[in-house]
Amino acid sequence: MQQPEIDNLINSLKRLLLDTTLINIPDFNNKELIEAKSHSDYFYIDLNKQGRRLKRYTLQLRAKRKKELPLLRLDLVGPDHPNPPGNFPFAGEKIPCPHIHIAKEGYGDKIAYPLNSETAGLYLTEEELEDFIQVTKKFLDKCNVGNLSTYSFNTQQEQFNI
Repeated sequence: MQQPEIDNLINSLKRLLLDTTLINIPDFNNKELIEAKSHSDYFYIDLNKQGRRLKRYTLQLRAKRKKELPLLRLDLVGPDHPNPPGNFPFAGEKIPCPHIHIAKEGYGDKIAYPLNSETAGLYLTEEELEDFIQVTKKFLDKCNVGNLSTYSFNTQQEQFNI
């Protein structure tokens, strides 16, 4: 996929397609799939808490027609991500979790950025990182979901540190 198409998919205004006004944050070792639509494309938004680590939570945005390529992926817990060499911010650097992957032509989702970097633009405080609802809202905002205010969120928030 070429960069203008990637950028257009990420930046297009989307609306969630749910039968309810409640977004369930998955429990430990579960996942949820939310569908969304822009003017011309359909999307999947994955909320994934599967894995051995209790605090693990990964969110990603995928275009339905290219569902194998995450456009955005937020990793809350995991190992440092070694970025490949290249001509982009943080090239060749190891990026600690939490971080966000943003699709780039020629690299797919292999590039990670610190959340508080200008490139990522996903500023989350330490307090917000402890709250799955706040993380989800910020991620959906980053995905450019326009009808987010019509939804409420439900989670069984576990009490622990990253």
